[in-house]
Amino acid sequence: MSNQKLKKIINYHLSKVLEDNAFERFEGVTDKSSFLNMIGNDPAFAPFFLNDTKYVTARIGGNLITSLHRKLGDMYEEIFQTLLADKLNISSEDLSYSLMLNIDNKSQKRSTDGLISYSKLSLENARRIEQLKTDKTAIGMAFEVRSCYQIGDSKRIQADRDMALALNNKKIEPVMIIFCSSSLTSPVRRLREYWKVYEGDNAFEFVKLLTGFDLLSYFKQEDKLIREIMDKIFDMM
Repeated sequence: MSNQKLKKIINYHLSKVLEDNAFERFEGVTDKSSFLNMIGNDPAFAPFFLNDTKYVTARIGGNLITSLHRKLGDMYEEIFQTLLADKLNISSEDLSYSLMLNIDNKSQKRSTDGLISYSKLSLENARRIEQLKTDKTAIGMAFEVRSCYQIGDSKRIQADRDMALALNNKKIEPVMIIFCSSSLTSPVRRLREYWKVYEGDNAFEFVKLLTGFDLLSYFKQEDKLIREIMDKIFDMM
């Protein structure tokens, strides 16, 4: 697989954050300076000295960080799917698996972020993946990919739980890959009851064993590209 493909994925998703200029949501505001001027003339906020750079960072930066986390999630998902396709020779049609779940008394379609059907693997790949199986009766492995699990919403957790139960009923082993090591503790603890969860360093090691590709080392090799984009993002705060 050409590393250029992964580089394009990284560049695309991180650069999307730069397109979201939070200052432009306010009339007549284009940058930090004009935002400070607006707050300084706001009768509700000016008496409380909110025309401070720390306030700008908290208010504007919060929106940017939310956007950044969302795009990191999209990036990790696409990278993982690309690795499955290229390293395990899985076609785009076979990369995902969809199920109908009853969520809030409504039938909703949920799709996995990746799927491996053991019967379609080459002998070499099947042997390597054998060590990762925890259910020897399963016919495949389905994946949910997260950059970080930072949502404690009970409905979201319930939906993830129901997805795992439905996959198990289909003899497909549910695996959740959470790349960060700073997720909310309680939701992840609950999800471990239903999913095989790989988190932080273990997530990167799992991907390495699964695909034969060292993603964490690759990120370190591309630190110049990543740093340049991240500096631009932080300069927007």
